[in-house]
Amino acid sequence: MECLKILESLAIIAASVAAVYAISSWRREMKGRKEYELAEKVLALFYEAKDKISAIRNPFGFLEEGKSRPQLPNETEEQKRARDQAYIVWERYLKYEDTFNRLHSLRYRFMAIFGKDKVKPFDDLNEVLQDLRAAVVMLGHFWYRRTQTHLPMTEAELTSLNNSIRKYEPVFWEGAESPDSINEKVSAMILEMEKVCGKILKRTKQVSQDSSKIN
Repeated sequence: MECLKILESLAIIAASVAAVYAISSWRREMKGRKEYELAEKVLALFYEAKDKISAIRNPFGFLEEGKSRPQLPNETEEQKRARDQAYIVWERYLKYEDTFNRLHSLRYRFMAIFGKDKVKPFDDLNEVLQDLRAAVVMLGHFWYRRTQTHLPMTEAELTSLNNSIRKYEPVFWEGAESPDSINEKVSAMILEMEKVCGKILKRTKQVSQDSSKIN
């Protein structure tokens, strides 16, 4: 009788240990799955963002691009042409904005799960987009100023204007300079995100495989 009670107790203890182990294993698997899904989603969106930035900066466009910009009061036809041309990049950006917004919305979640030191590619992407937005505003002004031949400029002013245009056009148009600094920044942030997410995806996949073998 005493032996039976001992066996029953041992059985209960064994069942409890097994239950605790199963719950712990399930939690690890669920955590790993969430990490895997987030890393996979973020990396895919970065690949998508790279393609969208290339499309935004494509130097070849359509005749009607830029025409959606609201014309300002008292804007001359020359101002309109220059600003419409600059607006092309912004118009394209708005077309693909959802990709960048989705990535931005995942930044804090990514930081919370994987650490503050892993979000630099997000910040680099934001910097590239800020550079593009600045180029839209500045080139709209500089291109228009270049058309104003009736407003004489000194040699120093003309040099300053041309230098400003040369500064922003390589940001605006892909391939306007070699090497392309924007493409280099984008490639670098993709490489960094591949390193971060690649380790997470590989580790989580291995844990999942090990768990399947045990089960």
